[in-house]
Amino acid sequence: MKTSKYNYIVPFGEKHIFFNGITEAFFLVPSERKDTYRTIIENPDKNKDAFESFVSKMKVQGFVVDDGVDEMKKVKEKFNLLTVPEQYFLLVLPTYQCNLRCWYCVQNHENLFMTDEVLENLKMLIRRKLSDESIKELHLSWFGGEPLLAYDKVLSLTLFARDYADENGKGFSSAVTSNGTLLTPERIDALRDAGVVNYQITIDGDRDMHNSIKKLGEISAYDRTLDNINLIARHTHVNLRFNYTHDNLRPRMIFESLRSKLNPDVVKNINFTIFKVWQEDQKSVNERDVDRLFNLGMETGMRSSLQTAGLCYADHVHYDCVLPNGRVGKCDNHSPEDMPGMLQSDGTILWGEDMTEFYRPHLFDGKQKQCETCGYLPICWGPCVAKREAMLKTNGMIGCMYQDKEDDMKRLILNTCKTRLQVTQ
Repeated sequence: MKTSKYNYIVPFGEKHIFFNGITEAFFLVPSERKDTYRTIIENPDKNKDAFESFVSKMKVQGFVVDDGVDEMKKVKEKFNLLTVPEQYFLLVLPTYQCNLRCWYCVQNHENLFMTDEVLENLKMLIRRKLSDESIKELHLSWFGGEPLLAYDKVLSLTLFARDYADENGKGFSSAVTSNGTLLTPERIDALRDAGVVNYQITIDGDRDMHNSIKKLGEISAYDRTLDNINLIARHTHVNLRFNYTHDNLRPRMIFESLRSKLNPDVVKNINFTIFKVWQEDQKSVNERDVDRLFNLGMETGMRSSLQTAGLCYADHVHYDCVLPNGRVGKCDNHSPEDMPGMLQSDGTILWGEDMTEFYRPHLFDGKQKQCETCGYLPICWGPCVAKREAMLKTNGMIGCMYQDKEDDMKRLILNTCKTRLQVTQ
């Protein structure tokens, strides 16, 4: 037997976490006994008699493997599983316009709205994709801009997709990413009946901080959003995403605001997800405040989640991102002029150039050698579509996207374990 190449040991308060990247199994030990456990795992044959039960458990969990095991094969198997080849993921932006102007938004809010022609072409795309017998399920996601500025298009296509999937024996689900201000009780019920099972809605701090970022004239964007979340979470799951910076990390004030608005009967359907704003330097953030925020989410009755690494959703085997004007690509952060595909009336996509080079992951084909030899591969999976494209165009190879890889990976491993344990140090 031998120790796995993908074992990691990470400090966690007065304990240490042992984590395996392939199986994602983990366990905690007191810090003073860390070296004892490490020695056993790194020398399983020498310790199998004295610690037979523990070594057997480590083998089951992937920390220890037989000498002849090819772990890269296991990594490839995990990668193929994560790309979900039996599902079609369709991300639709019905508009780039938004009724708010959050300072951290990556998009220019161009006045683009989906036409009836693009809507019909999308229906043909769904028909074409679901004719593939290997695809068992359609997942339709709405994004923007603010997608509910085009509510009629959202409802129309969601109803069509639900009915067509059902008629053809395919599974169906839909999700909406929204700022939550344009919902009404009638719209919430209609979208639920159409098959929307998840919303992602963002808050940016306590009531005053949120309203200073999401400005809705004389109306409190915070109050309207939380009122709508109370209605949604009666029957539909909500990812309540908190976008943090060093300025808005005020845990007690944030949860005083939330508790004053959230109905206690619905919090069980809310997942409190905590993400750093992409422009913010991690080093400027007080990690203890992030943990306090996490703990308060749990105390309020929600499930708390922290940002973790993983495969980009654009790397699913069957995935398309369609913009309001019918342009198609993989990255929703790209502007319309940078999207190389065009949706056709028969549901096919006409590509302006061969995008296979950029759009498919290059793991295991020689162009991501730095990733393939990295001990964090089964956690990170390398750069996303947009970063791969930029790297390939610049130097023909794909490298690491992290500046402080060791620290970043340990943080992401900790976040994974905290989320699963629902506990912080």
